[in-house]
Amino acid sequence: MTSTEHEITFRTLDGLHLAGTLVTPGEPPEHAVVLVHGGGVTRHEGGFFNRLAAGFSDFGIASLRFDLRGHGESEGKQEELTLSAILNDIRVALRHARDTIGAPSLSLLGTSFTGGVTAYYSAKHPDEISRLVLLNPRLNYKERTIDSRPFWQNDYLTDEAAAQLSAQGYLFHSSTLKHGRAIYNEVFWLRPHEVLCEIKAPTLIVHGTKDTFVPVEESKTAVPQFRAPCRLVEIEGAQHGFAVHDDPQYLNPQSQQWQAFVIRTVAEWLTQKRH
Repeated sequence: MTSTEHEITFRTLDGLHLAGTLVTPGEPPEHAVVLVHGGGVTRHEGGFFNRLAAGFSDFGIASLRFDLRGHGESEGKQEELTLSAILNDIRVALRHARDTIGAPSLSLLGTSFTGGVTAYYSAKHPDEISRLVLLNPRLNYKERTIDSRPFWQNDYLTDEAAAQLSAQGYLFHSSTLKHGRAIYNEVFWLRPHEVLCEIKAPTLIVHGTKDTFVPVEESKTAVPQFRAPCRLVEIEGAQHGFAVHDDPQYLNPQSQQWQAFVIRTVAEWLTQKRH
């Protein structure tokens, strides 16, 4: 089935322009998915999201993927990124996909850092989402951002880190992701792992068993919290991103094999009539 790919931009609620890629199959699709990439990367996810979109198209599924604000080709400063801003940008992306593609069913897919916000959006807007897919999802933001960081002690930023935050306006969460003051305050209160029971959409979680960035135990703990149907697929031996260790460009044949399996598994699940 021949697909069509278009580079697009769309406007956020607060006036930024986000860069995106729209992929549509040859026939009018019954299903479309908005893909939300992880923190510190781009809408291509090192090539994984490109292959994911192509695989979806082979199953007759359209997709829209976009660069988060402050990432890739989108406008905005990364240090001004907040979870609430991502939630609003998901809202706009879903609307753009709905208006542009016109598919009867619209689903949401989040990965890693954005797993929590996509889950939270699905919980708070159940009528908008047909199905939810979470790949290696970070669901507890405070645990990762505050509790496990040496420069936070007893919920207080250390004096040295506070001075650095004031001086430069951000701290590095990872080598490619900056966090500003706003998101550090936000993660105390915006807690996706506590609203999983509100999600009405059937949910698929896929997680590598050797993930050292977001341990698979986080997904195992999450599954019983769902009231909607929820399926966890574990990829035995896979590191974060469904790859072998230290393979950020996914060049290792084993990484490519794992990712191909994930793409096929998600596409088949999305096109099933019942779950």
